[in-house]
Amino acid sequence: MFNKSKFIDAAVKLENNSISHPLIPSMSSQQSETTQSPIGVVVLCASLMLLGFDAHAGAGDRFRCIPADGGDSYTSSGSCRSDTDTREPLTEQEKTDSLATESRGRAFVRCTASDGSYSKLVFNEECPSTTDIRSIEYAKQEIQSTQEETPPEEPATPLSSPAEVTPEPAASSSVPTTPTSSVSHAGYAPGLLVKLGLILLALVGLGIWGVFRLFGRQNDKSKADQRETSAKAIVQKRSNPAPDDVPRQDRPKAERIDMQKKAQEFLAALDSGSDVPGGLAFQTALQQAKLDYSMESLDRVDQLLKQIKIKLSPQRSGWQSGLDTENFCLMLTFYLGEMISRQANQPIKWHTREQAAPFMPADMPLPEDSWSRVVGIIAASSCVPLGVIEDALFGDSPGMTCKAYVEHRIAKLPKPPAKDENEYCAMMLDAFFNDSAMLGGLAFREQLKLARLDYSLSSLERLDQLLRFIRPEIKPPYDEFVNNSNTQNFLRLVGFYIGMSVARLGSMSVKWLEFSEAKKDIPELEFQFETSSICVLGGRVYFPLGLVTEILFQPQPQRSLPGWTREVLKAASPPIPSILRSSAQSDSASPLDGLRALAIREAGLMAAWSMFAVEGGATGAPTVFVQGEGNKGTIRDFSFYDTVESATAAANSLMENNPENAPFQVMSSDGYANLHTGRTDALTIELRIYAGEQFSSPAESFTMTVACPYRNANDPKGFAIFSPKLLDCSVPTAMHSAIFKQFYLGIEEFKVKEFDWFKYLDERI
Repeated sequence: MFNKSKFIDAAVKLENNSISHPLIPSMSSQQSETTQSPIGVVVLCASLMLLGFDAHAGAGDRFRCIPADGGDSYTSSGSCRSDTDTREPLTEQEKTDSLATESRGRAFVRCTASDGSYSKLVFNEECPSTTDIRSIEYAKQEIQSTQEETPPEEPATPLSSPAEVTPEPAASSSVPTTPTSSVSHAGYAPGLLVKLGLILLALVGLGIWGVFRLFGRQNDKSKADQRETSAKAIVQKRSNPAPDDVPRQDRPKAERIDMQKKAQEFLAALDSGSDVPGGLAFQTALQQAKLDYSMESLDRVDQLLKQIKIKLSPQRSGWQSGLDTENFCLMLTFYLGEMISRQANQPIKWHTREQAAPFMPADMPLPEDSWSRVVGIIAASSCVPLGVIEDALFGDSPGMTCKAYVEHRIAKLPKPPAKDENEYCAMMLDAFFNDSAMLGGLAFREQLKLARLDYSLSSLERLDQLLRFIRPEIKPPYDEFVNNSNTQNFLRLVGFYIGMSVARLGSMSVKWLEFSEAKKDIPELEFQFETSSICVLGGRVYFPLGLVTEILFQPQPQRSLPGWTREVLKAASPPIPSILRSSAQSDSASPLDGLRALAIREAGLMAAWSMFAVEGGATGAPTVFVQGEGNKGTIRDFSFYDTVESATAAANSLMENNPENAPFQVMSSDGYANLHTGRTDALTIELRIYAGEQFSSPAESFTMTVACPYRNANDPKGFAIFSPKLLDCSVPTAMHSAIFKQFYLGIEEFKVKEFDWFKYLDERI
């Protein structure tokens, strides 16, 4: 017979959330979602109501069947086994016993003494006395209190089937206490089918409700649900962080993030001391670091990162998954980028890696690393300060400080095209050798690196081989090649390198001219790509770009880089002599007379004094030393003029006219020198000894011009002094060594604690 007690027990458990289902995580938590399927809810509730009927309802319709042949009687809720069997109603006690028999041992019977002395609830047990009044109890609280205990087993009566549980009839029953036979299928089949139908109906309701729940949640999710889902994802990330060696995956919609707006909001919050969405870790420490966009503030940032590394030993995965700690890294990233922008006086634009990729030159792609998820674009160059910050926090041995990174990136930024061709030459060569970005990109960058460009003749041979390799492999069309920015940069770089290599090999002066400048001296010159940049080596004009395009595009090129170099060196003038320090130690007798020796020493002293003036990075003003009587002299300063040009013109006028009739004068001016290394910052020292009353004849006049090249203090490599170069001298070459000695003796006479010429001297150039 169908066991109603099991379904009543299940209904009680369902009401107390002790039954779970894949589609019902929690009745209380999902209550609002069940309304998404009204049909499913109605079916489910109707099924449960039908199943939860009164326990006595089934027993109230039962009766006893007495066979006509005198066999054992039996109980039934439907028709009897035979139409000849006699039907009789059951007494209340018989109904109770019959229902207990059908409950498979899970009936709870209350035994009440006939005299009212006790009343107790038993589980499948006989009452203490045969005179006790027995009744079935299905009270919810009694069932719940009993479920926790294991019902006692009946050793003599295994619970294999409902028919094997045979309760004792009450003493007052008029029916003989004969064992009840097994109930046939005919007795309960109709009721069971109804119950099975209800179960099936309930399952269908659950299925409909589940389908609506799954699809309804995806289609009707509100903003609050989205925020809750994001919060759960963050909690899940914190609970299950990815290993350090697994790169962080960007969010699916990372390309939609306005990183520039985020940077502006973060930096505004930094200035105002306010918070940022998601919180900001170490906010107080950042305020104490006084991030005021000074270079000294970067030292404080480095110290802060070092303390966090020592005290917390953070891990990359857990750190990135936290909103506040991720914001801390982003704040410092934006701060370092803003520092680079302000120092270089160039705007910076922030992107995600996906957004920045189209802006990058093909020869310098962005790395596929976690730390490149935030990229700053400045002057066509990328900066990723996040890598330095994460390296300081998570790296085993951080290789670069934040301050060093800012200085490094400023030095590598591509500079805008210079108006002067000499500056353009230096800019492109520096960008290549420092592996910096170029505006427009640089084609064949990796191949040029393999050519090992070191300004030697063998490097020109390797470069010639590279050009001849590109010719058949690429087969570049001329117009496209010379007009595309990256390939045009390649041609110009190669042309500049050829000219500078020849100048170094021959120790010749080198100067680069634009077409408009060269047109003044060469009127017949016509403009084309090959004449857009012209090289003057030792006073002779050359066109290196024409040599490069001939090798690349002419059907049968007649010239090669090594051969052309040898021809230029053969036709070159004698190299510019350098004034070396070793000249001052020469013991040879000086062929110079006393006045000339004195004048040259004063020129050396003037060179040292002027170099001391530019050591800190300032531009030297034109200055003239006027020799007086008795080895005394005065210095005329022209720094009060409005422009350098007017000051230089006034100083030249004094040197030319010599209004005081001085025996000699020395002029110092700050400018450039076209040396074999290219255009270089240099002091020009000009000495003039005048023929006059002090001299026996006009033959005593003397002129000398010396260039004292130096590296400006604002250069990332710092201040340096290179070997002085004798540009012009009115005496024979045989007297040069004596001139060099007197010049260096004058340098040594300059005694100032704060300055030492030889401390900065680099005679390699």
